[in-house]
Amino acid sequence: MTTAKATQMGKTDLAIIGGGPAALSAAIYAGRAGVAPTVFEAGALGGTLTQIAEIENYPGFIGTGAELAANLRRQAELAGAKLEYGTCNTVRRSAEGFELEIDGARYFARAIIAATGARPRPLELSLDVPVSYCALCDGSLAREKRIAVVGGGNSAFQEALYLAELVKSLTLITHSRVKADAILVERLRRYPNVEIRENLEPTAELLNKFDYVFVFIGKQPATEWLQDLDQSLPGAEHQAPTQNSTGQGSQSIAQNLARKGLLLDPAGYIIAPENRAALAGLFAAGDVRAGALRQAVVASADGASAALATIAYLQQIAQK
Repeated sequence: MTTAKATQMGKTDLAIIGGGPAALSAAIYAGRAGVAPTVFEAGALGGTLTQIAEIENYPGFIGTGAELAANLRRQAELAGAKLEYGTCNTVRRSAEGFELEIDGARYFARAIIAATGARPRPLELSLDVPVSYCALCDGSLAREKRIAVVGGGNSAFQEALYLAELVKSLTLITHSRVKADAILVERLRRYPNVEIRENLEPTAELLNKFDYVFVFIGKQPATEWLQDLDQSLPGAEHQAPTQNSTGQGSQSIAQNLARKGLLLDPAGYIIAPENRAALAGLFAAGDVRAGALRQAVVASADGASAALATIAYLQQIAQK
């Protein structure tokens, strides 16, 4: 895998921004269709997959997230995808496509699939104890300590299951009722060193009583690189920010915003309903797309759909 800085000016029919399951699945489908994409990933290929200790709900696969990421990478390379490290800083429309800045280097792409995913939502509290957003990364640092896990969804429980084997005691704290799948809740309750506390606000005073705090309270989209492009589009001004772009009715909200000519919704997710097209030549897939269910298998399917839509778009403009 090369770095984007190695090439000062590059051209590609399809640039895929991101390196998670959505991006790599899109690369597999595009490559097999004869469109050799260039994949730009700022961090580790696989995205947040590489931070998951055990995956059990991806059909046909049971193992670590790193193993699944490695399989997807191999398939993408075999399909003809070019993989490069690099952060996409900005993107601008041009007469025949898009101009991208990747770590200072300039690239031209006829089409883009945005699959930059979402990063952990930070806990906006000032704490005196260490805070982590990755159990697999920092679990060893919390070994035999009293820890708190903040969050009540599947991610919080999956990470807590990994940590429960390492720590002296684990208290899971959620400000509302538990929202995780019943099977995960049942598994975690079996550990004698685990306590689950619902409807409890995780204040600084409370969390500072622990030795280590792990936070899993949702995600926020990695779409800073699209801000300039979003602001250049005609349309109504953004509405007041919402908490997230998931949940009941989010797809219809995205459709309504798309009709107003907006690229990003109030929470910063890309508005690309149905055919994954945010605007002509720009497609979105995975956790970064408004209304998408935040699951690896959904991201992979989204990537395949975005690739097929992109291929059709490239064929269409080639005929003009």
